[in-house]
Amino acid sequence: MARLTWRRIGAVMLGLGILSWGVNLLISEKGSPLPVPWTVPLSLMIAAGAALWLGWEVRQYRSGKRPGLSPFQAVRTALFAQAAALTGAALMGVYGGYAMALAGYWSHPPRRAFIEAAILATIASGLLLAAGWIAERWCAIDDDDDDDEFIEISPEAA
Repeated sequence: MARLTWRRIGAVMLGLGILSWGVNLLISEKGSPLPVPWTVPLSLMIAAGAALWLGWEVRQYRSGKRPGLSPFQAVRTALFAQAAALTGAALMGVYGGYAMALAGYWSHPPRRAFIEAAILATIASGLLLAAGWIAERWCAIDDDDDDDEFIEISPEAA
């Protein structure tokens, strides 16, 4: 499993941000934009907390303080952390683009409420991205792991 890179995260965020900005710019000119539900930031914060909590358990396992953790759970946690980081990046782009598309309507109070909700969702998405990034780093195995010598088979042994 390859680690996440800032290039991949930035590409997802930028691509979806531009797409969201363009689509929402067209929609906002022809009609009323859709509101961002208040449950979005709450859900993203819960997911970020779960990523950090599970990542912390794997970090404790790697440091020898929690020997009973299943290695399969550690792998699942690493995959969840990557998914959380990529989801955070995607939603950060979507809600950021949405807020930028509506920024011209800041003086209109009903649309300002939509912009504020989108900004809050963007911030919560950024926190999910950061939590996933940190949790993935906690789950990563060092490159100098001693187990590699047992996996490799030399040509002489075959």
